[in-house]
Formats: sequence, C-alpha cells, structure tokens
Amino acid sequence: MFLGSVIYDKRRSLNLTQNDLANGVCNQNTISKMEKHNMTPQIDVLIKICHRLDLSLNDVFSDFSSDSKQEQIFVLDLIEKNVLLNNLSEIDAKLSLVKADINSKDMAQFSFIEGILRFWQDDLERSSFELDKVIKETKVDNDNIYTLMAYLVKSMIYLKQNHPDMSAYYCQTIADSLQENLNIANAQGIEILFLCKTLGTIYTELNETDAAIEISKRGIEYDNEKHLSYFIDELNYNIALALKQKGDNDQEFQKYQKIAYYSAISLNHESFQKKVEKELLNK
Repeated sequence: MFLGSVIYDKRRSLNLTQNDLANGVCNQNTISKMEKHNMTPQIDVLIKICHRLDLSLNDVFSDFSSDSKQEQIFVLDLIEKNVLLNNLSEIDAKLSLVKADINSKDMAQFSFIEGILRFWQDDLERSSFELDKVIKETKVDNDNIYTLMAYLVKSMIYLKQNHPDMSAYYCQTIADSLQENLNIANAQGIEILFLCKTLGTIYTELNETDAAIEISKRGIEYDNEKHLSYFIDELNYNIALALKQKGDNDQEFQKYQKIAYYSAISLNHESFQKKVEKELLNK
C-alpha cells in the first residue's frame, strides 16, 4: 500500500536527514521504519510528511494497491472530522494534498469541507459559494448528508448576517428531513451529532427553546446509542441554556447544567468549560 521508497527518494533529493523530516512531526525511528517498509504511519502524520516533502497522496500510495483510493477517502473523512471539531491546524495544507485526487463522487464532501472551513475563517462569501457547489453536486437531495450540512452552514451564515427568517427556514428544512429518525444513509456519526448540536445552538439563538431542547435530546440519545462522545457537553449545554431562557423547571436546568460542566471537564474542553461557567454557573 505505502511506498517507503518514495519518501526515501524525495527526502534525499531535498538533502534532508531523517531527523530533519521527523522534526515536529514524529520521531526519527518512525521515518526509518517507514522507509524500510516496516510500518505505515497514522494518516495525520502521513499528511504532515507529505506536506513537508511537497508530495501528494497519490505520490506515496501504490498505483497497484486496491486500497489506495479507500485510504484517500479515509484522509478526506479525517480532514472533515477535524473541521467539524474546529481543529483547523494545517487544514489548508491537508486539503491541498487531496484536492488533485478528488473524484466526482467525493466532490460534495470536499466542497462542504471548504464551505465550513471558510465559515470558521469568517469568509462568509466564499463559504456560501462553496455550499452552493455542494447543493449542486447533491442535486438538492434532502436525504444526502451533505445537502443537510450545507443547509446548516447556510443557516449559520444567515444568522451571523442578522437574517433570522432565512436561518429559521434552513433549520426547518433540516428538521423536516430528520423528523422520522436520525439515520441518513451516507452519514457518519459525527456529522449527525454536529447537525443536532448546531441546530440546538441556532434554535436557542432564535429563541425557539422547545425545538432546541428536542433536537439536543435526540442528539444525546443518538450519542448514547452509538457509544460516541462527540459534542456531548455542547448538547447538554444547549438544553440547559434553553431551559434557562424558558425560566421554568429549575430542577431540569440544574441537571443539564451539571452534565454539561462535568462533560466538558472529562473531555478536556477547557474553553467550553469556561463558557459553561460563565453562561450557566455565573462564575
């Protein structure tokens, strides 16, 4: 699958030692084992090595391997996961490694990643442009996860631009698609939970507290059913904040407030822990 000789040849052509290549990425022993075909590094490490050597993923995956395309899809999924978690370290560099190898089947996912990345970077015009590409690629199929994810980020954009009616319209479109269940054929667990978490956040900002509570609770149930932990602190926070806005059922508020707080601590989400302290615990 992985051609260590490509790494070796490229490293030598750039007059880099194994220590030079490993610096800040992994240890020298990892590079040595890689070049001797004794191991394949973690995908995140491989991406950094490729970036340092100015190689694409196609350069380092064997043309004779039936697994190479699957590995590239895995890399794209990993990049998307990082963006959904707002972990943007070297994301542009990682995207540049896979961009040339994207086929038409994966173009909607790639454009979505670009769209939400530009949103996080506050480039709303570019974000909207990329999201329109997603919707074109999916042919406005509301049973496609990337259609729904594009709608979600569009809702976020409209909310940021002070257009609550348009934001609410896209939220309702997503909610209608999720009404029966949260099972979408081409969706990953983290994508479903990102939908639930973000819808809950938007509904709270729109003062639609009942809708925020409902979708956040559905997300928590999905989290538990699938044995995941993505956004569990934020889902509970959305419920607590909505209950606080409603001003009733103090016992329920205290319950979700505590779960949000201790979930943030257990997940080492320090910045979110501080947000809970400020918004819910008045610290």
